[in-house]
Amino acid sequence: MEEVIVLTPLIHFCNIMNNNETTVVPFEGVILDMDGTLIESTEADYLAWKRVFADYNIALPFEDYMPMLGMRSVDLVKQKLAHSKDAPETILQRKMDYFKEIAVQKGIKTVPFAMALLQNLKQYPVRIALATSSRREKMKLAMENVGMLSYFDVIVTGDEVHNGKPAPDIFILAAKRLQLPPHKCLVIEDAANGVMAAKSAHMKCIAITTTHEAGRLQQADLVIDSYENVDFKNWCALLNGAGVK
Repeated sequence: MEEVIVLTPLIHFCNIMNNNETTVVPFEGVILDMDGTLIESTEADYLAWKRVFADYNIALPFEDYMPMLGMRSVDLVKQKLAHSKDAPETILQRKMDYFKEIAVQKGIKTVPFAMALLQNLKQYPVRIALATSSRREKMKLAMENVGMLSYFDVIVTGDEVHNGKPAPDIFILAAKRLQLPPHKCLVIEDAANGVMAAKSAHMKCIAITTTHEAGRLQQADLVIDSYENVDFKNWCALLNGAGVK
């Protein structure tokens, strides 16, 4: 089993590595999840799904929603609302309408220092992809709202793959569009399903503890709890120093 590094907090390690000019950057692409990784959409997403479930007389406590994080919406509908006579597309549109309403009321916030992360990645010779289980309509709404859309060279959404996370399909497609082999890609995720998908795609994975505790993210190669003082080079140095191959 590969060694997992847990950083608490990341800033304690970055100061050590700042003068290391020999750090090797072994990745040519970085693939990022969206919900929980770049934007704080968990509450709005949960409230939207809670309203959808209520429409079908089903309670959805938050503890039941948490394992759904990272799942494609269409898979969630097929698994949890299969008894409904409504077509999946009808249910998904209703959920999207609820999400838009809640997003307008509450706004969409970025994960702290997520913008700094994207700006830092742009300083390195890596291509950046967004790989989100969310549908394209939601992705576009959220990314345009927070001004992140222009940072990505490639975007893959959940409605473009047959199998959602924890299957590796979305990350494999992102790597293909980046024109890179999987081992040249680094995934940044927040959910256990996403980490499993990244590892199944034979990619290294950094997990941030925005939605799950570190113990739920043990399959990741590196676990962090903040992007504060982030530097992509330092991450690579820490992975290399720990003997992660």
